Amino acid sequence: MVMNVLAAGMEIDSEQLNSLRGRCVQNVKKTNGSVTLEDAVQYQKGGE
Repeated sequence: MVMNVLAAGMEIDSEQLNSLRGRCVQNVKKTNGSVTLEDAVQYQKGGE
């Protein structure tokens, strides 16, 4: 349900989506899949 709400509300083209997917894959590899909500919020606000 959440994915459908996000997809309906976001205007993102396929190039942006592919770029985001690549960054997410690298993030999972780097963190071994252990990312907290706090980590994600900090990243989205421009932090590392």
